[in-house]
Amino acid sequence: MRRRRPREVKDLITRLGNRLDLPVPAEPEQLFTALLAAASDLRGRRIVLLKEEFPHQTATGLWLDLPDRDLIVVDARATPFHQLAIICHEIWHILKGDCGHHDEAASGAAQALRDRSELHSAVRQVAARTAFDEASEQDAETFALYAAAQFRSRLQDGGAAAPAPATDRSGIGGRISASLGDGRPQV
Repeated sequence: MRRRRPREVKDLITRLGNRLDLPVPAEPEQLFTALLAAASDLRGRRIVLLKEEFPHQTATGLWLDLPDRDLIVVDARATPFHQLAIICHEIWHILKGDCGHHDEAASGAAQALRDRSELHSAVRQVAARTAFDEASEQDAETFALYAAAQFRSRLQDGGAAAPAPATDRSGIGGRISASLGDGRPQV
């Protein structure tokens, strides 16, 4: 059963946004650093970002709850906006305390931090086992979508609106758009 938590989503976005200390517009890495600092402040301990390649068609991020810090691992191949959404998704889990699906592989990933190659293997195992249908995952995904959309406006090119549809209807795209009735007056 899907839970809806719109007030919590909005409140957390506001609390994080009020703590962001970065120039606008910012580079993606600047936003990620500021967002993790804001979440760390709310959490009361350090949250660290690591980028690793995840297996195709599996999870693209995970949270490891370590004794001295939290670690968010995101797919290194994801676009910056997708990485932002992944980070927001994992921040929800961290700050709301609903960690979703954990098993021995997550513990193995945490222990493997000493050896980068072992960490890569453990991340692949955890990602392959993640359950996406849990209510906590749906809540985290809802937060991630709204938060990433909100924080995207702080990015160098992320705040730009989608390009306006072309007014030239002579090309194939214009003809398709016209035939579908995009709501604009026909010329």
